[in-house]
Amino acid sequence: MAQASGVKVVLTSSATEMSDFYNNPFVAFVAGFAKGPLPLWFVRKMLYPPVERNPDGRAKYAPYGLRKVEAILLENGFNESEVAVAHPFDLETFIGPNTKAVGISSMDPTGMGYVSKTYSSLVGGGEPMNAIEFRELVKHPNVRKFKPKVIVGGFGSWQLERKKVADSYGVDCVVIGEGEKVVADIFKKAVNGEPLPSVVRVTRNLENENSPIIRHAAIHGAVEISRGCGRNCQFCTPTMQKKRDVPLERIMKEVEITVSEGCSRITLVTEDLFLYGSKDKRFIPSKEAILKLVKSVAAYPGVKAIQLSHTSLAPVVCDPGMIKEVAEVLIERYWYTHNKKPIVTSETGVETGSVRLMRKYMAGKMLPYEPEQWKEIVTQSFGILNDNNWYPLATLIIGLPDEKEEDVLETLELLDDLKDYNAFYVPLFFVPLENCLLMDKSGAELDSLTKARWEFLTRCWEYNIRIWRDTFLENRIHNPFLCSFLKQGVIPIAGKLAGYYYGAKHGEQMKKAIWRMATA
Repeated sequence: MAQASGVKVVLTSSATEMSDFYNNPFVAFVAGFAKGPLPLWFVRKMLYPPVERNPDGRAKYAPYGLRKVEAILLENGFNESEVAVAHPFDLETFIGPNTKAVGISSMDPTGMGYVSKTYSSLVGGGEPMNAIEFRELVKHPNVRKFKPKVIVGGFGSWQLERKKVADSYGVDCVVIGEGEKVVADIFKKAVNGEPLPSVVRVTRNLENENSPIIRHAAIHGAVEISRGCGRNCQFCTPTMQKKRDVPLERIMKEVEITVSEGCSRITLVTEDLFLYGSKDKRFIPSKEAILKLVKSVAAYPGVKAIQLSHTSLAPVVCDPGMIKEVAEVLIERYWYTHNKKPIVTSETGVETGSVRLMRKYMAGKMLPYEPEQWKEIVTQSFGILNDNNWYPLATLIIGLPDEKEEDVLETLELLDDLKDYNAFYVPLFFVPLENCLLMDKSGAELDSLTKARWEFLTRCWEYNIRIWRDTFLENRIHNPFLCSFLKQGVIPIAGKLAGYYYGAKHGEQMKKAIWRMATA
C-alpha cells in the first residue's frame, strides 16, 4: 500500500467510470440516468461496483484513456513508484502531502452527454449519476486537504468549460482534445510547482503510431484499433477527425499486455471496425485488413471473448461476404447471447430516417451510396447482420436542428420497416457536442417532444422490450415460473404504477408511453 505521505501523481476517474458494470459494457449507459430517490450507496452496489485492486491497492483495471496517460508519464521521466492509478474510493491511501498532481479522465463530468441528457430527463428527472460521482471525486477530502494540482481530460472535459464550473470544482487545468502531446509537459509543470494554463485546447490530431502502448490493462480489455472517422457527420466530434489506424503489431502488443494481467475479454475500440485499413476515399472497406485484425486477436492465446465498440452500416451492404466471414470469427469469441444463442453486437448510428436531414447533416454517413438510399441501406444492413447472428445497438437522434414533423414521420416509417429485425434501439436527444459543426445549436429538451417524437421514442422502447425482455430475465432469473410471473403479472402492474408517477411529472404522453412499453 502507498505510504501516508502520498504518491507524487495520482490518476483516477469517477466511480461510474472505474467500474466494469458487472462485466457488461452496454450496461454502463445507465450511469447517465438519474439515480432518483435511491441512496448513492445502493446504486453503487447494484450498478457500478469498484474494479478489482492489486495487492498494493492500485486499480487492476482502469479506463483506457487513463492507461494512455499513465504510459505517457512513464515514458517521460516518471517511474512506477511515482504514478498510481487508483479508484476514487481509495484516494485517501494515495493522496498525501507529497502528492503534486491528480489527473482525472472523464467522459461525462457534468451530465451533458447524449445518454445523460436524455435519460436523466426521462428517468427520475434529476442529476445523472455521472455528474454526481464526478463531483464526489473532485471534492474528495484528501484532494481538498492537500491541494494537489487537479488536471482533467477525456472526451467530456469540455463540459467543465462550457458550464464554467472548473473553478468551483477546484480544477486547475482542463485539457480539451487529444492530449498525448501535451500531458507530459502539464504534469511536469504541476510537479515542479509551476503555474498551469486553465484550459489547453489540442487541435492537431496525433498519428496513432506515436501514441504510447499501455503498460497495464484497461477496463473491459479495451484496446484501441483506430481513431477518428472522417465521414464528417456534423453532430459528432470523432467523425470530424481524420481516420487513423493503429498498426496491427501495436494492437497485438496491447492485447498481450491485457491478457497477461488476467483479462480474457478484449474490446476493440474504434469509431468503425469496417473502416480499419481502408484507404478508399469513398469508404470502401478493406476486407483483408479487417479479417486479419479480428483473426489475429481471436487467435491470441487466452482471448475468450471479443467485443466491438462501433461499426457503420454502409460497409455491410457494400460487402455482405465480409460480414459473414467476420461474424464467423467473432461468434466463436462471443460476449453476449440472445435467447441463449451466441450473438455479435456493436453500436451503430441510424440517427434518422429523413433523407433531408441525412443530406443536410451527414451526407458522408452512407458513402459510397447516396442520402436518398439511406433507408434502404439501413434495412438491408440489418437483414445482413441478423442473418449472421449480429444484432446492432442502434442510436437515433431526437430533435436535430431544423427537424420538422415530416422528418420524424420518415423515421417512424423506417422504424416500422425494422420492426421484424433483432436490434436494440437507443433514442437520444440531440446534444451540441464540443468541436462538432453543430456545437453552437440548441439541444433538444423534454418539453420539445411533439406527439410524433413521443411516438418515435415509445416505439423504440416497445421494440427493445419485445426483443430483449425474455433474454434479460433469463440471464438473471433462472426459475421459469418466476420469469413468467414477472412478465405476466409484476411488470405490467409496475408499469401501470410507473405510468401514473411519471405521467404526473412529465404529462399524459409519458404515462401512455410507459403503459404501452409495460405491455409490449
